[in-house]
Amino acid sequence: MTKTYRNDSAYVKKRDALFRQGRKNGIGCHICGKPIDYNLDWKHPMSKTADHINPIANGGKMTGELRLAHRSCNSRRGTKPLNTITQVPSPKTSRKW
Repeated sequence: MTKTYRNDSAYVKKRDALFRQGRKNGIGCHICGKPIDYNLDWKHPMSKTADHINPIANGGKMTGELRLAHRSCNSRRGTKPLNTITQVPSPKTSRKW
C-alpha cells in the first residue's frame, strides 16, 4: 500500500486548485458558512484549510474529496462524520420544485 503525505505533489495540486477556486468564487467555510479570508497566515484560526470529507483517520485518502473550511472549524470537526456536525444549510430558491 502506498501512503500519500501532505507534501505529495498530487495532494498539493488538488489543495491549491481548491484554494484558487475558493478565492475566485468567494466560497466560504462548508462547516460554518462564514466567509474565509484567503490572505490570513496559515496559523490563524480563521485561515483556509482543505477539509477531507472522509477523514484520513477514518480510512479516507489524502487525495480524496476536499472542501474549504476554516482551520478552527476543521479542527473542531476532527474525525466526526459530516452528518453529526452543524453544516451550512442549502441555499433557498425562489422556485417550488
